[in-house]
Amino acid sequence: MGYRKTLPWLAAAAFFATACSGASGTAPAAGSSSAAEEQNKTLVLRLYSEAFNQNKTDVVKELVGADYVQHDKSVPGGADGQVKQFQDLKAKIPGAVATVKRAAADRDLVAVHWHASATPADEATGEAKIDLYRVGNGKLVEHWSIAQTVPATTASGNSLFSDQYRYPNGAPTLSEEQEEKNHQFAVEAYRKLSDGDAAVIDTSWDPRYYQHNPVAANGTEPLKQFMQQQGVTPPSGTVTSSRTQFGHTLADGDLVWVFSSDHVVADIFRVVDGKIIEHWDVIADGQQ
Repeated sequence: MGYRKTLPWLAAAAFFATACSGASGTAPAAGSSSAAEEQNKTLVLRLYSEAFNQNKTDVVKELVGADYVQHDKSVPGGADGQVKQFQDLKAKIPGAVATVKRAAADRDLVAVHWHASATPADEATGEAKIDLYRVGNGKLVEHWSIAQTVPATTASGNSLFSDQYRYPNGAPTLSEEQEEKNHQFAVEAYRKLSDGDAAVIDTSWDPRYYQHNPVAANGTEPLKQFMQQQGVTPPSGTVTSSRTQFGHTLADGDLVWVFSSDHVVADIFRVVDGKIIEHWDVIADGQQ
C-alpha cells in the first residue's frame, strides 16, 4: 500500500481530504447494470488498443466528449489534451506500448491499470499507470491519471503487474451483490488500517497476502511490523476523532480499487472468501 516520504505507510487520516462524489461505500446507482458497465469498459479500452498502440488520434476525438475534464495539469482539456498526454508519454518512452493488466467498470467510472514500456515482456521497465475515467452518454467526460516509474527490483520479488494468487478451480463469476459486498468490506478494512487499527489485519487480511508494492514483502507479518515501527497503532480502546476519507472507489469482479482524494495514489485489492489476499498500487512519482 502506498506511502509518501513524510507520511506513514498506508497513509494517515490527514493524508486524505473530504471524499469526492462517488466515494467509498456508495451502492450502484439505480438503473445501473453490468451490461452498461461492460460497454463503458469496452469504450475506454479502445484508447489503449487503438489510440495509443495504433496511433489513431481520430479514435480519441470519437470517444472524448466536448467538455472532457482533464485533471492532468500538464495538458489541456478536451480530446487534444488526451492526445498530447499520449504523445508526451511516447516521447518520454520511445517505442512505448500500452499493455492493460486489469480494468474495472463500476457505475459511470472505469479504471485501468496498465504498463507503458517499449519492452512490455519485461515488467521491470517503463511506467506503471492507473487511469480513471468517467463516462457519460457514451462519451468520456472526465479523466484522472497516476504514473509511477517501475523499479528494477521489489522486496517481494513480485512485479508491479503480475497476478500471484491462483484460484484452485478457476476464477468465479461474481454477482453485482457480491461485488458490492467486497467493495464495502475492502474499503472499510483499508479505512480502519489507515486510521491505525492494526487488529483489522488479523480479521480482514489473508496471511498469504501477495504484495506488489515495491518496498513491501509478502504476508501480513511485515504489514504488522511496519505499523508497529511507525507507531500508528492507537492504544487499545482508542477511538480516532476523524476517519480516513478516500476519493473514488470501484469494485469489479474480485478487485476493489481505492483512490486517494487527491488522486495521486491508487490501490487495488483482491478479495477472496472474505479476505484481502493480493494488493497492487501506483503512487505518483515524487509522492513516495
